Amino acid sequence: MMTVDAILEAAAILFARDGFEKTSTTRIAELAGVSVGSLYEYFSNKDALLACLIKRHCDRMLEHVEQRLRASQDCEVMTALAVFVDSIHESYAMNIPLQRVLIEHLGRLSKPHHFERVSGALISVLEAHLHACGQEVPRPDVRQALYVVECIVESLIHRSILFDPHFFHDKLRDELLTVSANCLGLPAERD
Repeated sequence: MMTVDAILEAAAILFARDGFEKTSTTRIAELAGVSVGSLYEYFSNKDALLACLIKRHCDRMLEHVEQRLRASQDCEVMTALAVFVDSIHESYAMNIPLQRVLIEHLGRLSKPHHFERVSGALISVLEAHLHACGQEVPRPDVRQALYVVECIVESLIHRSILFDPHFFHDKLRDELLTVSANCLGLPAERD
C-alpha cells in the first residue's frame, strides 16, 4: 500500500499545483518514485487517480466530523451544529487548490452511490450525536432537516471554493451556521 499512497500523494501535489489537465501520469510516477508501469498496475488512468482522491477526501472528511463530534463535550444543538459545520469546512480548507480540482471533476468521475453514502453517513453522525445528547430539534422530520443542512453546507463550500475563495475563508462558516440553524428551526446565536 505504500506504493499506492505514494502515487496518490504525488497526484494530489501535482493536481493542486499544475491542475488536472497539465499533469501527466509520467510526472506523477516520477514524483512518487515509481515506474509508469507500476502506476498503471494500480490506476488505469488519471481519472482513476482523481476518483480515488475524491473518495479519500470524503472518507477523511467523514472521519474528521465523527472525531470532532465524539470529542465535543457540549450537548447543545447549536454547538453540535457548529462542530459539524466547522469540521466539514476544515476538511476542505486543508488543501484548497486540490479541492478545487476535485470539485471541478466531481460529477464526471464519482458515482452517485458514493455521494449518497457519504451524505447519509454525515447526516447519521450528526443525528446520532443529537440523539445521544437527548436534544430536541424543533422540526417534525429531523433527518430531512439534517439532509437539507448537509446539502447546503457541501454546496456552498463547493461554490465558494470555485468562485469566491475570500468568502470561503472570511464569512462562509458563520453563514453556514446561520442557514443550518434556520433549517433546524433554531436561533442562529453562536456561543
